[in-house]
Amino acid sequence: MSETYDIAFARPEHRAAMPLWKMARDVCSGAEAVKREGHTYLPKLDPTDRSARNRHRNEDYRMRAVFYPITCNTKIGMLGMAFRKVPTMNAPAKLACLIENADGAGTSIYQQSQIVLENVLETGREGLYVDYASDGERPIIVVYRTEDIINWRTQTINGRTRLVLVVLRECVEEPDGFGFKERVQYRELALEKGAFVCRVWKRAGVEDTGAFSIVSTTIPRAFAANKPWDEIPFTFIGAQNNDQTLDEPPLAALAEINLGHYRNSADYEDSVWFCGQVQPWMSGLDTGWRDHLEKTGVKVGSRNPLMLPKDGSFGYAQAQPNMLAKEAMDSKRDYMVALGARLIEQNAVVKTATQADSEQSASTSLLSICVSNVSEAYTRALNWCARYIGDNSGGWGYAINQEFISKVADSGMITAIVSAWQSGAIRDSDLIRTLQKLDIIDPADDPDDVIQTLRDNAPNFIGLNDDNNKRTAA
Repeated sequence: MSETYDIAFARPEHRAAMPLWKMARDVCSGAEAVKREGHTYLPKLDPTDRSARNRHRNEDYRMRAVFYPITCNTKIGMLGMAFRKVPTMNAPAKLACLIENADGAGTSIYQQSQIVLENVLETGREGLYVDYASDGERPIIVVYRTEDIINWRTQTINGRTRLVLVVLRECVEEPDGFGFKERVQYRELALEKGAFVCRVWKRAGVEDTGAFSIVSTTIPRAFAANKPWDEIPFTFIGAQNNDQTLDEPPLAALAEINLGHYRNSADYEDSVWFCGQVQPWMSGLDTGWRDHLEKTGVKVGSRNPLMLPKDGSFGYAQAQPNMLAKEAMDSKRDYMVALGARLIEQNAVVKTATQADSEQSASTSLLSICVSNVSEAYTRALNWCARYIGDNSGGWGYAINQEFISKVADSGMITAIVSAWQSGAIRDSDLIRTLQKLDIIDPADDPDDVIQTLRDNAPNFIGLNDDNNKRTAA
């Protein structure tokens, strides 16, 4: 039985998923990234012909193709829906620094969570690691892309599945005169004998040619208990759930159809270029007229009469429209619309409210799961950060908006809500939360704080006194 001690070892499922992740990222990046890959996404014309003429033809074939950024626009639309409202964060005062600087590099937790959701939509996976800043003053949340989470292992301990190993690939910049060199290192997060250990591996050689070896080992401790961690403060984020398994990228199916649309576009544009221009023709010429016209040249146009011999004729030949490629493009466009890319519907017909709600629910169900998973992961990360500063209460949280459709509060709706509250059908806190969902009260405010503020400002205000049973008609 062989054993692998190479820190750079990547799990088989990770290696197998790399091409899919790259395809999804290229398509989401737009036309430049797709065309930069040459014929990776576009087949070659006559691949057996290696002549310079065929190479030029293939370059023109690729250049004329039009890539429509449908997947990218869909992703941006989803992000806009999720961050239509600012996420809410509930954390200790000592962690207020995370609002403006979550990773120690100046990225706010709002921007960071936006990037994380974007990556989850593209590849279906991401990772969050809670570390302590090098200055030793505060915890930080570090994001790892799925391509850099190369190895992991779980183990059942006391009936609970625990993460016991994670290997993260990192690329660091080292000074090289006025420039820099990029060096690859690996961060090992391990649970050994119930204690969390962090190791950093680097190559021994200056030119990245030597074997990897450990350059630092740390055993992080929570300040309050001053004990090693009994878990690895790392969480996966997936498109379906936040376990260690790989999830299907949410935009993968749309990206595949988008590439098919791109290939049809290449055929269509090549056909337009090759057959789109009219071809003049002449008949009834003898050799004398032919030689005369070749010598003097032929000018075509209303101001250039064309002299022909008796029984000679002149005309234009034009190819019939090649609609097969265009029909294939339209078919794929309609299919992408069905997959959720409604942003390309520039002249969509007016739909009923029932149709709109049904389609919106279908398109946002997967987005809701992704948003929920990102919020759950950040909630875990915030509680780990709190544990670093000595707070083990575990009651902190981070929530991204899941109300993707703006709700309009009309007077009738507000009257019904207030009437239900006055009759005692709903509590004060329920009233505040309902008004927060309607954007009448800031969603970031704590309902208890709002109630207390109203009590302080209007102690006799109906329903917000200490005895909710004293509600009377205004």
